[in-house]
Amino acid sequence: MVNDSQHCTVCIRECETGHSFCQRRDENGYLKQENRFNAVLVDNLFDKPIMHYRENTKVLSIGSWGCNFRCLGCQNVNLSWSVTGENLGYMDIKPAEIVNMALKNECKGICYTYNEPAILLETVEGIASEARDKGLFNVLVTNSTLTERSVKRISGNIDAVAADIKSMDDDFYYDYCGAEGIPDVAEKILHCIRSFYNTGCHVEVRTNIIPGLNESEETYRGIAAWIRDNLGYNTPWHITRFFPANKLNHINQTAAESMLKAQKIGFDEGLKFVHVYLDKGCDCAKKSCLVNQEEVPETGSGHCCCNN
Repeated sequence: MVNDSQHCTVCIRECETGHSFCQRRDENGYLKQENRFNAVLVDNLFDKPIMHYRENTKVLSIGSWGCNFRCLGCQNVNLSWSVTGENLGYMDIKPAEIVNMALKNECKGICYTYNEPAILLETVEGIASEARDKGLFNVLVTNSTLTERSVKRISGNIDAVAADIKSMDDDFYYDYCGAEGIPDVAEKILHCIRSFYNTGCHVEVRTNIIPGLNESEETYRGIAAWIRDNLGYNTPWHITRFFPANKLNHINQTAAESMLKAQKIGFDEGLKFVHVYLDKGCDCAKKSCLVNQEEVPETGSGHCCCNN
């Protein structure tokens, strides 16, 4: 999706046509391998985590390759950092086939996850529309980097969004998420989340706490206050645990005390629902696998502790 100035308008990077950071756009700005998937798995809505949209139910989680970030602690680096996807197992599956796979496995919804779905706008749009026609709901698990134009384009078929706020600080995104080249990145991320909320999508916020990097009281209070003031005190905040991975393999997993401190601050700031997960990292950390259309393995739900 390209505008008149020949810059991509899909995500907040707004790359010049022919210079796609995510490597998913061709020289004319069109999405490459639109219906190619590297990860397909049946799991549960609460695993996303989306816990306040409806009852827990099975969803078909699907992912492809590529990302518009380069998070140093990425726990699914093979998918997210891939620049071709060709070194990974994959299947080319049309939207109708994805929907039929979900129905066959008694799923009630489809979740776009594992790699960053913000870069796959046309893919999400095509499947989500087909899914809605068949009575399935749609969940977007995202790093919150869609432009407002992209949000408006797909929000009519998106029912729930698990939206990351990694920090309130641009420098964190630049230093640890590979977000260089995106001016005012934190504000643009917050604007994306607020845009989804304003369209009527159900929004739940996630923050993965990394020891020594984004676990300060200032960060906790800033995120909680922003959620309260922009999304309402009923909007859930999910606090997940960092596990050593990728280029941050030298950092220990997050201490429970730090996560519980964030939860307390969230409640102090007026949030009604603040969930802490001692055994869950970001959603993409879950082991994903490529499967055929006849057999899709199912995982169990993650355990959520200290829910209020």
